[in-house]
Amino acid sequence: MCEFSNFCVSRYHGPFIVAEEEPPSINLINTGKGEDMWFKPKRLGRHSGAQYINETVFVYGFYSPFHFSHYLYNGLIPLYSTMREKGATASSWTFRGATYWNQHTKLDMDIPSGSDIVPDHQDVLTEKQLSPPYKPICFAKAVVGTGDRCSLWYCDRQIPAAHYESFKSHIFSLPYNDAKCSSVTHKSDGSTRIGILNRGKTRHITNLPELIDKLKALDVSIQTIDFDQGCDLKNTAHLVKDLDVLIAPFGNGLGSGLFMGNNTVLISIASRWYNEDWFKWPMTAIGRRIYNFECNDASCQEFDVKLLEKLLAGYGIVLNEEEMQKLLTQQNPVDVLTNYIPGKEWEIIEQYHKDVSRRIDVDAFIPFLNDILKVDARNTSYVELCRNQQCCDNDCNGPLERNVFGANAAWLSK
Repeated sequence: MCEFSNFCVSRYHGPFIVAEEEPPSINLINTGKGEDMWFKPKRLGRHSGAQYINETVFVYGFYSPFHFSHYLYNGLIPLYSTMREKGATASSWTFRGATYWNQHTKLDMDIPSGSDIVPDHQDVLTEKQLSPPYKPICFAKAVVGTGDRCSLWYCDRQIPAAHYESFKSHIFSLPYNDAKCSSVTHKSDGSTRIGILNRGKTRHITNLPELIDKLKALDVSIQTIDFDQGCDLKNTAHLVKDLDVLIAPFGNGLGSGLFMGNNTVLISIASRWYNEDWFKWPMTAIGRRIYNFECNDASCQEFDVKLLEKLLAGYGIVLNEEEMQKLLTQQNPVDVLTNYIPGKEWEIIEQYHKDVSRRIDVDAFIPFLNDILKVDARNTSYVELCRNQQCCDNDCNGPLERNVFGANAAWLSK
């Protein structure tokens, strides 16, 4: 992170500073080292005729803003946290200095700020966004970067739990249109409110009706949620805000747990042979209880030939029927791919296991859920729940050490 005075922007020069010495390069991306993107404004010895704006501009970067959870946890919230730390106001400006992976997505820059300057005209998609002006504009101060902050293991700096709570409160203070998200109520009465999110393409849960039928026997209300129809950030927040439990395939939708209540529960439905702890990192900083439900039995396995063919095509590979059968049915079919992509076999194997449809072992899931619901978390602090091993699964040591118990824990930062 770096601060400049005399930071200016124009369509001709791009971002520049008026200074005698060259500015440093600053990383703008809050991810692993391999995705760093370094920003360095141009240096001009002098400049005249610019419009002066007595505000601070915050220069930020996005990793993959089309992906809901990466947008939130690697982009927007690190920016919000930095702005809060640096005393930003509703009239502070922002400038997008880098995008690692861009699909020119319309973004809800729902943070208390003024105009958002985006150098690529294809990203000017809202009233808040604008292209760099022809006539230079110069700001009183620029804060460049976020100091590589996020709640994941690869970031250097922490995001305080209080900043997540503040962001959540801000989102709920904004007006919204509740017609954009799809949900269906399957049972309206019950002391525990359960939401079930499915995905229409990859990672689809194929036996959801069976799960719903079993859940109806419990003291729970049941609602299914669909995020595939283009929910925006505010609609997503309002759709999940009253849930006590969110059940979803591992992936993007779990990121909406930010907008649920404190100490509420997320359950990630894993496929056979694939598990990942990505969402346990932000959720332990936010204060959500998060669990994986895994089933390594063959009865939970689904097969998707089209998905596998698509992944293979990305590497220019066509397999015979016997080779395809091994990839579809085996846990470690490395030998099948060694002759085609030596050293890269797991790129296809893991992506297939990650994205394939999955079934839930319903008879095992119901007691698993009941054990979680036995814990009365209403009047207990999140840190205390974690001390009692009631906030996360067995593979949560890393997230808990960094975000809950460590010297730089999210719950210690202000």
